[in-house]
Order: sequence, then C-alpha cells, then structure tokens
Amino acid sequence: MSSFLDTIDPAMLARIQAMRLMDDDFMTVVFDGDNEITEFILRILLSRDDLHVKKVTTQKEKRNLFGRSVKLDILAEDTNGKVYNVEVQREDEGASPKRVRYNQAMLDSHSLKKKKDFSQLPETYIIFITENDYYGLGQPFYKVRKTIELARTDSTYLPFDDGCNIIYVNGKYRGNDALGKLMHDFCTPNADEMNYSELAEKVRYHKQETGGIRTMCRIIEEYGKERAAEARKIALAEGLKRGLKNGIKRGVQETAIANAKNLLSLNKLSEKEIADCCSLPLEQVLALKEELEHEATIVTN
Repeated sequence: MSSFLDTIDPAMLARIQAMRLMDDDFMTVVFDGDNEITEFILRILLSRDDLHVKKVTTQKEKRNLFGRSVKLDILAEDTNGKVYNVEVQREDEGASPKRVRYNQAMLDSHSLKKKKDFSQLPETYIIFITENDYYGLGQPFYKVRKTIELARTDSTYLPFDDGCNIIYVNGKYRGNDALGKLMHDFCTPNADEMNYSELAEKVRYHKQETGGIRTMCRIIEEYGKERAAEARKIALAEGLKRGLKNGIKRGVQETAIANAKNLLSLNKLSEKEIADCCSLPLEQVLALKEELEHEATIVTN
C-alpha cells in the first residue's frame, strides 16, 4: 500500500483522514449498498430491534421534470416496504422544515405508480442528523407530531397521521446510551475512538486500506467536479460571474476550515502541518484550536 500512498497528494490524504460520518460525502460511501450497517444505525436511531433492511442506496437522485431535483444521502427500504431517508447536515440551514417537506414530496412522488390508490403510499421515515442541536433544547432527538387543532378552549388536538415520520437527531448529544455513543462515532474522524466496531471497521477500511482510500480519492474528485459544475451552472444562469468566483472561493475556504477542525481534533499533526495541509494561515489554525478548546470546555462544564 505504501507505493500507492506515495502517489496521493498529501492534501488529499489529509482530507480523507479528517473526514467523519457527519460529512455526507464520506458517510454515503461507507453506507452505500451495505444493508447490515444501515440496518444497524436505523435500529439505534429508531430504538427498534425488529427492523430488517432489504435495500439501500446513497446519493440517490430523485428527478423532477418541472422543478428542482434532490440527492438523498441514504435511501433504504425494509422488508415491510417502509422507506427511510437519512440525511446528515453540518449547517442548520440545510435541515430546515421546508427541506424536509421537499424530501417528503419527492419521495412520495416516486413511490406511487400510476392508477394506484393514495392509501398505498408507503410509511416513510425522514431522519435528519444535524451536527448542531437544531432546536437548541438539549434533547437527544426531536420527533415531529402532526395534529389537527380543534376549536375548543382546552387546547385539544387530534393526531394527523399521514404516514410520514420526521425526526431530528441532535449530533451533539453524548448521553451514555446507544444514541449518544452513535453520535460520538459520527463526529470523530478516528476509527480507534469509536464505540461500535461495526462502524469502526468500515471507517478504518476507507482510511487505511488501499481499496478504500482509492475509492475515497475518486469520490472526492467526482464530488468536487460536480459541485464546481453546479456552482458554474447557477452563476451562469443568474449572470453572476463575480458571484461564481466568490462562491467557489468561499466554498473552498469553508471546506479548508472544516478539514482543519477535524485534523485538530485528531491531535496528531502540529498546527503548522495542519496549516500547510489545508492551505490556511497559521494564525487562523491557532484561532480554530482556541475555538475548539473553548467549545470542549463548555461541553465538559
């Protein structure tokens, strides 16, 4: 494997080592086509031991002929025909209720064949794992409950069961239970620090084995080209050439900062080495380190 590693750009290798399951481009590679590992996390997320996954795909594109298409991080189906969409979101704006609404609409529009009755729509679970506590209440997760408000003074509600279950999972939760351990594993780049060997084994393969690293290099390059092409398409459509240049620059900067934070959390490279790997000023890396140490102090207290 050493000869192959010698051919890899050190910045690319450092980026791979810094990735976590909370990064969608890494998470989707780890889970793609793996029924068992997908079933494993769904059982923890939903507190169920009777769930059996029969099919899973990642980065599944749902096309819309008349509007925006979407790519779903994980799309799975169990043996009872229930559908599960799991998304990871590092930024709060990517997990807005309207984003959930659109995912649900796209899933439903592709789930019902012509002339089939609406009652045959499958039960659906849309699960957003957010790096931040989206609702800021310190809960492990938030289940959306749809109700009908009655015109009475005692605030009585009737359940509105449309078969779509929406759950926000707090990525910052670190309770001493299965979900807390899972969120820890999603947020660490180091397989040796993971609680679950099932996840650690997959992560270790994609970071340490030739086949896994080769796959990650290809995926990163493909995603980079896709995102650059999408940025160009949007900018050209809006006639904002200056916006294109600034948008790409901002995206590169945000990615560099995220990678630097992940490398700092590994605590294996010096601040100077991280600055060189991520093409950031040393002063900025030192400031990021102080920020992470401050956050860690808040969590500890």
